[in-house]
Amino acid sequence: MKNNRKKYPIYIDDEGNEKTVHSRVGEKKYGYDKIPKNFVIHHIDGDKDNNRYYNLILLHKKDHRRIHVKKTLTVKSIKPSENEIEE
Repeated sequence: MKNNRKKYPIYIDDEGNEKTVHSRVGEKKYGYDKIPKNFVIHHIDGDKDNNRYYNLILLHKKDHRRIHVKKTLTVKSIKPSENEIEE
């Protein structure tokens, strides 16, 4: 696995396409083949290496901007109990 220019871990699929790990985990979490247009997968705790499903949330790009640029939106998560975690 390597990192892209924004330092997100990426992987290369069987067809040679690059995708960020958090995007692929988010797609599986929300049941998409591809993240919908104008949406992104956000790391709730801000750790680009923490790609556990409970740390990722699907956000509209406007809301994502509010978190990172305007600092006017806060997203929190509660880590599930150990028996709920799917690794």
